Amino acid sequence: MKSLKFALMAASMLLVINQAQATAMNEAPPAGPVILDLNGTLIPHIYTHYSTTFVASDTTTNFSFAFREDPSYIYLDDVSVTTGGGPNLIVNGGFESGPVGGNAPVGWTYLNIFGASAAGVVRTGCGHSGSNCYYDGAVQAYDSITQALSTIIGQTYSVDFWLNDIGELSTFSSLSTNGDVTSSGGNGANLLVYAGSLPTPANVPEPSSLALLGIGLAGLGAIRRFKQSS
Repeated sequence: MKSLKFALMAASMLLVINQAQATAMNEAPPAGPVILDLNGTLIPHIYTHYSTTFVASDTTTNFSFAFREDPSYIYLDDVSVTTGGGPNLIVNGGFESGPVGGNAPVGWTYLNIFGASAAGVVRTGCGHSGSNCYYDGAVQAYDSITQALSTIIGQTYSVDFWLNDIGELSTFSSLSTNGDVTSSGGNGANLLVYAGSLPTPANVPEPSSLALLGIGLAGLGAIRRFKQSS
């Protein structure tokens, strides 16, 4: 009888936790100081060069990429930030230092606030130059890589990188618009570049979801105590 009660309690608590940890659903791009947003532009299916600039407003600038590609994957390579042809401020901009299979390339910090599946990793055999690239297919939400750079206030910095999308979508879209907002069948695909503060989620988990998660974890603790005492 005790074992039946325990099983029922465990199933109930796991259901609560599963409800609190819902799959990402068509999340908007992270908020922050965007310097390039590819939304609405044609998707390249060969490596294509992109460039933009920013003016530093602080002595430290967080330089970041945010990715989403619901049905397929984006390749990023040969990232540079310079003062008009000077030395590259980016560490491991070609991802050749790996680690292959790791979410966070050497020199970068990885962010995935919504726990998007098909998260970005360093991959070999996909580079624009060299062997490696950053390979990202985040589904229904954005994940990011970021690097803190020492910058001079008022200085203009040039940003360059190469991008390739291996899917079949034709236009970058910040959100899925085909009715699929829960899976890799969506048509959201986009890349944004930030320079300034770290990208933050445009939406945050509902307080009720956080409360459910807390209840679930507390319940599992109670179940363990119950099992030990029985």
